[in-house]
Amino acid sequence: MDRTIIINDPTFEPKCVARHCVSWMVELRWFYQTLGLIKAGIFELQQTEPSEFKPYTLDRSGVASIPLIGPMMKGWSKYGGVDTVRTRQALRRAEKDTDVKAVLLHIDSPGGTVAGTGELARDVRNLNTMKPVHAHIEDTGASAAYWVASQARRITATPTSEIGSIGTVAVVDDTSEAAGTEGVKVHVISTGPYKGAFADGAPVSQDDLDYLKGLVDGLNKHFLNGVSLGRGMAIGKVRDSADGRVFLAAEAQERGLIDAVGTIDDATRSIRMEAGRVKKETRGRALAIARAQV
Repeated sequence: MDRTIIINDPTFEPKCVARHCVSWMVELRWFYQTLGLIKAGIFELQQTEPSEFKPYTLDRSGVASIPLIGPMMKGWSKYGGVDTVRTRQALRRAEKDTDVKAVLLHIDSPGGTVAGTGELARDVRNLNTMKPVHAHIEDTGASAAYWVASQARRITATPTSEIGSIGTVAVVDDTSEAAGTEGVKVHVISTGPYKGAFADGAPVSQDDLDYLKGLVDGLNKHFLNGVSLGRGMAIGKVRDSADGRVFLAAEAQERGLIDAVGTIDDATRSIRMEAGRVKKETRGRALAIARAQV
């Protein structure tokens, strides 16, 4: 992100900046468009972290709605978005809340940091073994956000939603020629051939790129395996859709990435029906226990 804007922020906190300096699983088009807004100074920062945490809204049918709106990262950010730690807390609270019969994840996110995503996806999967979890994608469910959605029992999306962007990316600038033009020669003194890799102004070698590619591929294996497990798809079929593209909802459904195309109202009706079935099963078990005790 733009360092000048961040440092000039009077409420600057290093921990907020640190959350952005990590590996990302994000739809790159969104990332650069947002970066352009930040550099232009027209992206409004959130000055303080919200003091109140509302884990979910609960309707009369027992459906808890949990939003995943905006970029995802492990912790609160002045740029807004999803705090994956708090979202995990919401899921765990919903698990223990006897009034919650089912959970609807309302997703509109381009993805986010690798940090925190696998843990959030695992919590969605774990909750889904105890209570039905559905995910509805409205507009965007890309990259890390799709990884999380893939762990739900059912995924729906609006017709114009963009879904997928399965993959991991790293972008490195080789500024050595620019430094040379300015008469600057950068010497990197390190204890190993990769310790000083990607230093500003130093040449980026093929070995450096191979090293980084190994890291990106390693992270991506976790992504692919997560989607394969969550969707019950063969890993080869996941790879067929894992070239970084996003797909409109109809094609995403054809590829097995989602289950149906519809509105948020359709998704709500579907999860309420499942919550109703859970209520009946719960009452049935309670009656059976009561009769056994008589």
